[in-house]
Parts: sequence; structure tokens; C-alpha cells
Amino acid sequence: MREKLLDIWPIWKFTIARKTSIGFLLSMAAINSLILSPSYLITNHIMGWRGTTALDPTTSWDLAVPFMAWTIVIYLSLFYFFYPLPLISMPDNKRGRQEALIMSQSLIVLYAVSNIWFVICPAEVHIRSQALENVDTMHPVFLAMFEGLWFMDEPYNAWPSLHVSSALLFTLFAIRWWKDKPIRQWAVGIWWILMALSILTTKQHFILDMITGALIIVPLWKWQIQPSLDRLDRESIEEVAS
Repeated sequence: MREKLLDIWPIWKFTIARKTSIGFLLSMAAINSLILSPSYLITNHIMGWRGTTALDPTTSWDLAVPFMAWTIVIYLSLFYFFYPLPLISMPDNKRGRQEALIMSQSLIVLYAVSNIWFVICPAEVHIRSQALENVDTMHPVFLAMFEGLWFMDEPYNAWPSLHVSSALLFTLFAIRWWKDKPIRQWAVGIWWILMALSILTTKQHFILDMITGALIIVPLWKWQIQPSLDRLDRESIEEVAS
């Protein structure tokens, strides 16, 4: 079972068959979206319908963080920057594509574990009320962004923050792939920090959500990603030897 988890999964057969890099990445993204989007939205709306909180992680710091409407632009960069990041960072070779599939598999596991926890320990992000209090003074562009977000996303699925964890996963792989490009590595790392902070200034999450969102990547990398990368190394050595 564990060996199958660490290997490249059968769901990627169509993706692997794509000849071009863009075709490979777009098909990979499509499969991710078909699996991940429904799982998150269903869990999110069920928790919103239940309306229960097992743990309220609010601290005085959460309440003290100011609401800054313009940071919604940074918050939404998960979708227009981090998720498309492999388009400009993935090496267009066999190893690069294999690592991208490992990243996608890890993303699926990350969502699965997080969604299970959202059900076990639901927490309402009630500090969203601080944003709602500023609706009348918000710039129309930012207000439209928030209204679209609020329409899709119930104030649940709090911790660990999937916004933080999934963006960090893409960031770490981009840094890995850009090992000879330190400026890009620093740039994407700094942008991830800004994006992580934006979950607080948009009142979408608590501080606990941000911290646990980053920490969950540690066991994921240790028990799934690194062993999968090591497996690729062994396979490469065996190919050369044969």
C-alpha cells in the first residue's frame, strides 16, 4: 500500500501521454481540479450548514490584526500565481514531470487530510465580521473580489489553512526547480510569506490556521514527498545500471 502511494499513480496516464509541457501541466491541473475543488467545497458548505465550532482559536492578536481590503489581491494570488507556478518553474524533462506528479499527489493527500480534520474539528472564522463591517468603505473592485470569495467560501475549513499549505507546497517545488536562480527563489519565498500574512489581514483565517498550515507540510514532506523523490533516484540509478 505504501509503495503504491509513493509511486506515480494510475490517474496520471492521460497526463503522462501528453507530448508538450503545456499539455502535460494543463491536464495535470484539470485532474487536480476535478478531485480537489469538489472535496473542499462540499466539506466547506457542509460545515457551514452544520454551523458548529469544536475549537475557537481566537487570540487577542487575531483581533488586533487590522483589516486591509487591498490585500485580497495578494490573498487571491494562490489561484493566479502559486497554482500556475509550475508553468514557469518545472524543468521540461522526464524528471521534472515526475516531480510535478509527486507534487500533485502530495497536494491531493494534503487536501484529504485537511478536509478530514475540518470535519473532526470545525471552527467558524467569525472574525470575518471585521471585514463585513468595512463593506461600505471598500473600493468597488476589492468589494467585488470579497463578494465573489464569500459567495464560494463559507467561513469554515479554518485550520490548518489550505491556502498557506498548498501555496507552500508549490513554493518549495519551485525553489527546488530554480536551484540555480537565487533571485527567483527569494522572490517566490517572499511572496509566499506575504500571501500567508494576507489570510490574516483579509480576516479569512486565524493565526493558528497560518501556523498549522505551514507546519503540516513538514510531515507531508518527510513521509510522502521525500520518500517519493528517493524512489525516483533509485529508479534512475537502476536505469543507468541496466
